[in-house]
Amino acid sequence: MKVNKSPFPYNMIEKMMPSFGRIAMMGWMIVLIAVLVGIFVLGPAQATFFSDAKAVREGAAAGSAFVQANVSRHIAEAWVPQFKFFGLGLGLMAIVMALGTIAQKLREMGIVITNHMPKDLRSSVPAPPKTVRVFQLSTLMGVMILMGVLVIGIVLATGVVPSYWNHSIASELNPAVVGSTLLTQLGVVASFSKWLNPLRLFGMAFLFTGITLALTVIIGTLRLQAGLLVKFYQQATTKG
Repeated sequence: MKVNKSPFPYNMIEKMMPSFGRIAMMGWMIVLIAVLVGIFVLGPAQATFFSDAKAVREGAAAGSAFVQANVSRHIAEAWVPQFKFFGLGLGLMAIVMALGTIAQKLREMGIVITNHMPKDLRSSVPAPPKTVRVFQLSTLMGVMILMGVLVIGIVLATGVVPSYWNHSIASELNPAVVGSTLLTQLGVVASFSKWLNPLRLFGMAFLFTGITLALTVIIGTLRLQAGLLVKFYQQATTKG
């Protein structure tokens, strides 16, 4: 008996599942890069900006070391957390893929064992549960959300964030008047973390849901196969 091929897009997901090791490595490499950026970019920028009194650093003119450090630290804060969570998301995706591979192999083994049973004692193998599709889509949705959050973070880090913070705090940012470009940019800069962080956690929730459902599928598959073997044993004993 051949294992029926899954329809699109599930067949693409199942083809990727055996590559869970590479995806996990990619995820942890991304996390490592985020840590290194924090150490070698964000850390020195914070140290430079806070190396003098508040009046001095806020009064520094655009182009000074203080303003450049302030720009660098806000740019890093805009994209590095999103990059790091995308790496964590790939790591969780790899876990789901590993669990999915286990469930798939268990099903294939069950079909092979069933085919070796006598025809009069052979039980049909039920179709895969709907939970399989749910955990696949949940995982895909979680990674796509984290990828979207990363793209938004990069857009902010290359656009409005440096454009706003590349000014003197005391002489340009604080005196900004209503309706000015600076205040419009401030609204974007001050608000994105309020909705971007919850969106990031929403994506992680999809991934954790995928892990839970994948474990449920494995448990259900083992119970099903145990039931088939018990049924075969009982029928064979009765017939014998």
